[in-house]
Amino acid sequence: MTSPTPRLVSIDRRQILLRTVDVEKLIDEDHSARSLWEVVGRLDLSLYHAQIAAVEGRAGREHTDPQLLISLWLYAYSRGISSAREVARQCEFEPGFQWLCGLQVISHRTLSGFRSEHKAALDDLFVQVLGMLSAEGLITLERVTLDGTKIKANAGGNSFRRKEKLKLHLELARDQVRILNAEGEEQETTANRQAAARRRAARQRASRLEAAVREVERLQEEKKHDRKDFVGRASGTDPDAHVMRNGEGGTVPSYNVQLLTDVTHGLVVNVEATTDAIDYRQLQPALERCERTLGKKPKQIVADGDYTNHASVQAAAACGVDFYGSWQDSWKPVERDAQGRSAEFLASAFPFDAKRDCFTCPAGQILTHHAILNRENGVHTHVYRAPKAACRNCPLRGQCAPQDARSAWRRSITRSEEPATTMAFKAKMATEEARQIYAKRSQIAEFPHAWIKERCGLRQFRCRNRLKVTMEATWACLSYNLTRWFSIRRKSNLGTAFA
Repeated sequence: MTSPTPRLVSIDRRQILLRTVDVEKLIDEDHSARSLWEVVGRLDLSLYHAQIAAVEGRAGREHTDPQLLISLWLYAYSRGISSAREVARQCEFEPGFQWLCGLQVISHRTLSGFRSEHKAALDDLFVQVLGMLSAEGLITLERVTLDGTKIKANAGGNSFRRKEKLKLHLELARDQVRILNAEGEEQETTANRQAAARRRAARQRASRLEAAVREVERLQEEKKHDRKDFVGRASGTDPDAHVMRNGEGGTVPSYNVQLLTDVTHGLVVNVEATTDAIDYRQLQPALERCERTLGKKPKQIVADGDYTNHASVQAAAACGVDFYGSWQDSWKPVERDAQGRSAEFLASAFPFDAKRDCFTCPAGQILTHHAILNRENGVHTHVYRAPKAACRNCPLRGQCAPQDARSAWRRSITRSEEPATTMAFKAKMATEEARQIYAKRSQIAEFPHAWIKERCGLRQFRCRNRLKVTMEATWACLSYNLTRWFSIRRKSNLGTAFA
């Protein structure tokens, strides 16, 4: 006897349903989208409103509310979305995005243009949020950390060209702009939007190529480059991008994003995208940006060995900022001699007499003070030399002199004299208190970088050129700060509830 066939509910996907949607009930009361909308609504957006040409009582199409666009981008970065097209797509079905835009359609062009425009307004927005955080005691500037990370640029390695090739492409781009402009004048009455878009794209390409030519000329002048293969080259798609070494050991076009983070709650107080592949010169500009945007400098700053050098130590001292860092001398390898000398003939083995200001060689000859080389950052290099006749007839000459040394050769040694600020810095870093302060650096400084890469999804920039890249990094850091703020408030409320 066969078993009866079960009767199941069939699924019909070919039907069209008309549903009633209560927008307010799309998300919970404590949803992060509501919190973002509330915070942005408390900010002064007058700089954004000043850019809107359509006003009441005059003709013109209504403009999308800046509060909505700001909230959408902050919510998007908090969910790891950095694509304008993806944000527009999410607005069609994701409850948080639907609630923010009230089920209305938002164009990806509107979102993309808003993110990379209004630099002054975005900076003001960032400072306003910092002011709100400071008012709650979450930012004190008592101690900050400085750290950088490489984020891939929106340019490929094959887009780098030499000056001659860039000029050739530039001429072709200019010819294309002239042809499209001529066609546009003939078709002006047809209002062809596609033709207008092609003209705009051609102008942008020509502008990028012009910037690339200028960048190559600047690099050739300053002789700055990150990789031998890219000497005298620049990208035709993002002229500001430089080839940098990333954490995986490869070299890709990137920007070096510098974050200044307050130690109190790990909130970012300053962000800047630089084209410098190394952090050697970044401490002083970071302090200057902090004072310019927040009106004051931090009391203490902590940075790793890439920032720790004579220039940084003196810059921090001149600004009245207490600097903590790891001096690079401790990382230097054991001294080696290119001439193959044994240990007793190395410069470090020659005893120095501070009173007489001289060195003594293994043969007993005195190396007297010869000259002072004044280097920048207050470092003086003293040169000591032995008598010519003594080295010419020395029985140990074969072990001390290079094999191809001429008869007039004589042994010389250099001794560096560091400025007082550097010596005071090294003495301070030798104390246990300074070591404990520096030991906490990584957990504060590196966390925001990990957050914006993993949580915000900012592993490669969507925008091009340094100004827009800095704005994109600012959006991610603004989203990070607000997300951290909401988390701190939840923990505080939870602690109060259980008290």
